[in-house]
Amino acid sequence: MDILFVLVLAFLGGAVTVLGGFFYTFFRIGKRVMQFAMTASTGIVLSVIMLSVLPEALNLGGVGYTALGFVLGGIVMMVTGTLFPHTYGAERYEDKLYSILKTGSLVVYGMLLYNFPAGLLIGSGFAFSLKLGTAVLIAIVLQNIARGVAVSSPLSGMVMDKTKMLLVMMLAGVPTLAGALLAFPALAYSPPFLVSSGIAFSAGAMFFICADQLVPLVKSYSRRHEIAFALFIGVFAGVLILGIG
Repeated sequence: MDILFVLVLAFLGGAVTVLGGFFYTFFRIGKRVMQFAMTASTGIVLSVIMLSVLPEALNLGGVGYTALGFVLGGIVMMVTGTLFPHTYGAERYEDKLYSILKTGSLVVYGMLLYNFPAGLLIGSGFAFSLKLGTAVLIAIVLQNIARGVAVSSPLSGMVMDKTKMLLVMMLAGVPTLAGALLAFPALAYSPPFLVSSGIAFSAGAMFFICADQLVPLVKSYSRRHEIAFALFIGVFAGVLILGIG
């Protein structure tokens, strides 16, 4: 597969965050709907990881290489997330050390932390097969649209004009492109055990980020059954995506 084609898809997969910004700007989506969409879209990504990405890695390289890659991916994102305070937009950032003036930086760090491993996952998926890459891309696109709605609230709270806010969201495609640029060339022509570890590393990194994003959402929900239903709908949608692919 042509690397330029993969990089364009990866960039668009991140830049599609701007669609969520448009939805928020013109429809003023409520917090409850936004949280439901974020939870459901996270469920889609998690289901694609668990039901397709990791099984492919296991089939290709076995348990050892897959487990090693998955654990390393999670550890890298855990350390990175600890070093860089961030918000994904949908949750409340309750640390009073950070004022509203730093909200923009927290949102940008959150976008970087999410979109770089998303790019890794897209790139490694396409390095394995068109089918896997397409399933991963669809899942990331759906979650990024929901995230676009989520990050619009804190960005607009900084009295940021709409054009600047939407431009910041579109730039979310840059770290996604960077992740794909790192993963695809490294794995496209590698031996099976390296491809297995690389795919699993991307899956572990993305899984940790999704969990890191989901936990604050769960804590902020007042309706526990609603979040369970949102996650259920997301996983169900992920199964349909994999089935169609």
